[in-house]
Amino acid sequence: MHTDGIRIYAIGDVHGMLDNLREVHDWIERDRAQHPGREVRIIHLGDYTDRGPDSRGVIDYLIASQGEERIDLMGNHDRMFLRYATHPDWQDPKLYREKGYHYLHPRIGGGETLMSYGVDVPPGVLGLERAAEFHEAAAQAIPQAHLDYVAGLSLQHRIGDYLFVHAGIDPTRPPQDQTVEDLLWIREGWMDWQGTLPFTVVHGHTVVDDPEHHGYRIAIDTGAVFGDRLTCLVLDGDQAGILTGHNIRPLLPRG
Repeated sequence: MHTDGIRIYAIGDVHGMLDNLREVHDWIERDRAQHPGREVRIIHLGDYTDRGPDSRGVIDYLIASQGEERIDLMGNHDRMFLRYATHPDWQDPKLYREKGYHYLHPRIGGGETLMSYGVDVPPGVLGLERAAEFHEAAAQAIPQAHLDYVAGLSLQHRIGDYLFVHAGIDPTRPPQDQTVEDLLWIREGWMDWQGTLPFTVVHGHTVVDDPEHHGYRIAIDTGAVFGDRLTCLVLDGDQAGILTGHNIRPLLPRG
């Protein structure tokens, strides 16, 4: 495996956990100081919004710290956030009801996102009609710069032998033929696939207890929003490791 001479830091699902995100970026800066002169890419794998307490703060942070070394990918929650805020026809199931849940359902966590923007959303399960009542307030409260940022997020990025996406890919099709739904949502046919690929896919979306290296894929969503850690994967040449403060723990392929 190779990374085209680039030292890569890939960060899993954030979900409004601003303090965790800042901490990981502090770790990256300390690690970079130990490798002066190296070309670097920092890749966020999406899901900046929902469930956690400060989605607004996360997006503010990401906008303020953008640069040529950064690639920010879109997650399924980010797309739901964008659709809710920008489409007036809130009850159109093609726009707002993903996998059977509307945006303000507690399982999705859109209510926490709106509250971070100052929209007072009551706790508990809201029906579609009640949830629709908050659309106009959300559209007014969310800055246009935040919507533009989310709308401009990439769906995938390739460096050397690594392909970075939010959820995964359909392994029966090449990267250029992937659907948006697969890149943002796929689990079945991906997480249980046992084949090989000519590259390794780095992804989040599906929570794992610890980062998993399966050869053809590396999963790094370790559930920061559920009280676990925000994972940062370091790739350099043929080496893979997990950044933990001042150290890098090797991540070896399973089996």
